[in-house]
Amino acid sequence: MEIRGYREEDRGALGRLGALAFGGSPVEWEEYYDPAKNPRLDPSWVSVVEEDGEARSSATVLPLEVFVDGAAVPLGGVAAVKTHPAYRRRGYAGALIRHLLGRMRRQGMHLAALWPFSHAFYRAYGWELVSESIRYRLDPRQLATGPEQRRIRAHRESDLPQLARLLERRAARHPLGVRRTGGAWDRALKDRELAVYEGEGGAEGYLLYEVSDRDSRRTPPRILRAVELVAGSPDARRGLLSFLASQDPEVFEIVHKTSRGEPLHPHLGSAHLRMEVEPEFMLRLVSVEGALGHLRRSPSAPLVLRVADDGLPENAGEYTVGPEGIFRGSGSPHQVSLDVRQLAQLYAGYLPAGRLAELGLIRPGSGRALRLLEELFPPGDPWIFPADHF
Repeated sequence: MEIRGYREEDRGALGRLGALAFGGSPVEWEEYYDPAKNPRLDPSWVSVVEEDGEARSSATVLPLEVFVDGAAVPLGGVAAVKTHPAYRRRGYAGALIRHLLGRMRRQGMHLAALWPFSHAFYRAYGWELVSESIRYRLDPRQLATGPEQRRIRAHRESDLPQLARLLERRAARHPLGVRRTGGAWDRALKDRELAVYEGEGGAEGYLLYEVSDRDSRRTPPRILRAVELVAGSPDARRGLLSFLASQDPEVFEIVHKTSRGEPLHPHLGSAHLRMEVEPEFMLRLVSVEGALGHLRRSPSAPLVLRVADDGLPENAGEYTVGPEGIFRGSGSPHQVSLDVRQLAQLYAGYLPAGRLAELGLIRPGSGRALRLLEELFPPGDPWIFPADHF
């Protein structure tokens, strides 16, 4: 088995692999490896397992930026991990993941994320779930209408810079929210529509949505999927929700996914409706020291994190975090022992330190150490907008 870089002649084989693994057509998957059609792709980050002259497995890292404490930092979006069905369970995928983690670490990419086919598989390599969503299925009549809807209009090309600023402000409030660049906006808008709320100073909010074809086997026969709702003011939110409420309930069911920290409940007349909590992405701290260095906060006194990492032994050890900065080694009597997987959950703000301690998943040496850990890692609302999934 050889793990090598991508070659242009691999495109056909990887297109067939993608269709076998994930569905779609081989032609669509060949376009995935064309940077002109997939602007987030850097071919140098595509890795291929070759054996007996065949490309049998592949994985890609998308070099993205995400927000940590409001600042954009690099993150490797691991995507398109696939193996030919005839060659599964031969260790190809695991070898690729280890290879990519090592390469990201060497190149100073301290964070990585992915949407897993199996949480248990990736957990074995040091990844952990750090985000959830709430999926709503609504009759339009369950949403309130209001006069703000009069300010809704179709989008114009000139709106995009303002919409991008609205999204960036919103994404920066979510730990690990993806920073969307111009090329990624083109991808997000493909085959979708935009409704814009026009405020006194221009666009104040927008709804990115798509509609399904009619399916006579279901009632109602079509789905309006609200992919992304971004509001810069309460009026904008009311107007965009009123737009959804105005759809014909005999024709459309509304489907909308939110982060767990921004539920639709405050905007509904009744919360007795269909909701599903779904797992979102997993996070890997590729370099613990580097990831901690992205933080723009510290506890009020030095705290030692005693980190275990069975996937990347280079991460294992003690880290002192305090008002004076971060260094490897023990520089405080206040200590917490934890695995890199739980450190990822704390880092994202997914689970509070006190809850992890109650569950026995972290081991603070004292009550003071736990309080310092809570200062360092306050709860947050980790979220990547669906149009930025990878």
